[in-house]
Amino acid sequence: MLLDEPYRFAEAIANRRDYIEDQLRDGSPVVGVAFADGLLMVTLKGGSQKLFEAYDRIGLGSVGHPTDIEKLRQSAVDLAHVIGFNYSDADVTLQQIVHFGLGPAVKSAFDDVIRSPYIARVLLAELGQDDGGSSFFTVDYDGTFHRYESAAAIGGVAEADGLMREHILAADPSSHALSDALSVALDAWGLGRWAGEQDSLPPDEEELKAAASEADASAVVREALRTLEVEAVVLDPAGSGKTKFRHVEPEEIESIVSSIRE
Repeated sequence: MLLDEPYRFAEAIANRRDYIEDQLRDGSPVVGVAFADGLLMVTLKGGSQKLFEAYDRIGLGSVGHPTDIEKLRQSAVDLAHVIGFNYSDADVTLQQIVHFGLGPAVKSAFDDVIRSPYIARVLLAELGQDDGGSSFFTVDYDGTFHRYESAAAIGGVAEADGLMREHILAADPSSHALSDALSVALDAWGLGRWAGEQDSLPPDEEELKAAASEADASAVVREALRTLEVEAVVLDPAGSGKTKFRHVEPEEIESIVSSIRE
């Protein structure tokens, strides 16, 4: 049996990893930014919606196979509502959803070489309560998860994540208005897309940063806009009612997109 031969199990896991990474490479990155009026999530889509509400203060975006994304979205929504029903809305936290829901589920599917793994990487954003505690979580295809503040991003390749996040942090959008934060996020998206389009990337971190510094992120976004459209959502603490999630209207996006196209 496969499990009786550790080297065969390790080989199977390595093959799964290579397969999943190859499937994800062309995916459209998802970018999360904390700005002056809340949290912003941005991506470019070809048709199907890519950014979703998971709960009142929680948003979700993903790179990967649409069916797997929907399964993970539904899992996050179900767990959040079970916690909210059994306890209270205040008890629904992103940490619980990731630590006790998505993370273990994705890892279990990845480690079980008999089952199909989730071909997806997930970015979640949580708007904090009482003017604090906002955060982002990423969940990788093998169940690995990380928490971030201020900014987070996922791309088709793992190297894109750090490049995009560093680009956002360098722009320091925490005091920016929505339009400026959106511009920064789209530039970061272009950098992540550039990384996914490369046949190979330098293994050395400094060499990778040097190569990325020469990339024309705006040109990448401009080319992508020929076939894709911008999708953006905001978690707004000033929103009326319990739900703080809203889609950014097309007219709010158009001026930024027009400047990129020009």
